[in-house]
This record gives sequence, structure tokens and C-alpha cells, in this order.
Amino acid sequence: MRTAIFKQEWREAWSNKRLIWIPVALMLLASMQPITLYFLPDILASGGNFPDGTIIEIPIPTPEEVLISVSEQLRQIGLLIVLLSAMHTFSHERTNGTLAWLKSLQIPTSRIVISKWAHYALLTVGGILLAQTAAAYYTVILFDAFDSVDFIVSTALLVCHFIVQLSIFFFIAALLESGVVAVVLTLGLHFVMSLLIGWVDLDWMPWMLGPLSSEVLLTEVDLVWPLLTGIIVVFLSLYVASKRLRFMSHSA
Repeated sequence: MRTAIFKQEWREAWSNKRLIWIPVALMLLASMQPITLYFLPDILASGGNFPDGTIIEIPIPTPEEVLISVSEQLRQIGLLIVLLSAMHTFSHERTNGTLAWLKSLQIPTSRIVISKWAHYALLTVGGILLAQTAAAYYTVILFDAFDSVDFIVSTALLVCHFIVQLSIFFFIAALLESGVVAVVLTLGLHFVMSLLIGWVDLDWMPWMLGPLSSEVLLTEVDLVWPLLTGIIVVFLSLYVASKRLRFMSHSA
């Protein structure tokens, strides 16, 4: 009974192919970046309508620069994919009465929230690992080798970044009736905090985990405070979501 909701999430993910399309979408997003950068001169030459004899010289990016561009793509478009996949986690279940039914069974709210969060967290981690593996493969094949330890640390930070953002989304989605609004607010908060970090010294904030996943490929970085505040944000988000989860829709 303790893992029934968690198992149901995986069964539902398989039936609606979420278990397939999320990792595939992240892998395609990550692998296309090194391929596009490699063939960029040819793409420009074939579609640029340049005069005959024009020579296009584009500096060949380093493997680290390629992986940084992959990280940026995943942090932007990849995060949108993950949040959209989880958009109806609570809102749809309020409307069809599933959450109210679970409450009638006297299932702890914390179990409901954590089971659903754990499903999406594991699915996201798996997708990011596959995406990073695909990006690393094409980077080595098309460009050159890179420091494997730095890449592993970068991938771990990227995973932490996604876990923090997913937790914030679950916190907002538990309080609000609309999953769409929860996605917009999560992305909006992410955008605002990213801007503030660029203007103010907020290197200790968990929103630094994303940029650090790129910086660690080029230089040494301080990871302690962003990781610590990230853990705090995750626990607080899940705690408040468990305490304040709305079980019914006003339209129900």
C-alpha cells in the first residue's frame, strides 16, 4: 500500500508513453547541439546565399564549449519539457476526483506528494543522464575528448538543478488549481532569479546550480552553498506541498 501510488505513476507513465517520450526528447535535444555546431559552416554555406568564392571561417568550438551549449539547451528547453509533462499532476486529479478519493482512503498527504514527486524526479534524472551520455558521445566523435571528472560533476549539478526546479513546481502546483499557472510561475521565478544572480551577488542560491553546471567545465567553482540551499529548497517545497495540498477543484 505504501508504494501503490508510486507504482501507479509508473504504470500511467508507460500507458501514455511519458516513460518513452521524455527521455527521447531530452536525448534528441542534447545530441542535436554538437551535431548542429559541427555542421554549422556547411549549413550556412548551403543556405546563406553568399557570393561564389565566399569562405566561411567559424572557429571550431572546444569540447567544453559544446557541452556548455548542451547544458544551456537542457536548462531552458529541457526544463520546459519536464515541467509540461508534469503540468496536470494535481490539477487533473482534482478535477476528476482522484485526490479526493485518495484522501477518503486516509492516505497521508505526504505519501501522495512524495510518490508523485519521486516518479518525476527519477524519470527526469534518467532522461538527463541519457541526454548527457548522447551529448558526450557526439562531442567525442565530432570534436575531441574532454575531462571526464568535470563532465560527471557538470551532469550531477544539472540533475540537481532539475530536481530543485521540479520541487518548486510541485510546491506551487499543490497550492494552485491550474497546472498551467504553476508551470508559468516556476519558469518565471527561474527567469527572475537568473537575472538577479547576474546583477547581485547571489552565488549561494540554488538557482546557481544551472550556471555552475557549465562553469565547472572550465574552472573550479564553489559548490557547497548552492547545493546546501538547493537541499533546503527541495525539503521545504515538499513539506509545504504535503501540508497545503488542495484536494478538490472549485469547479468540482
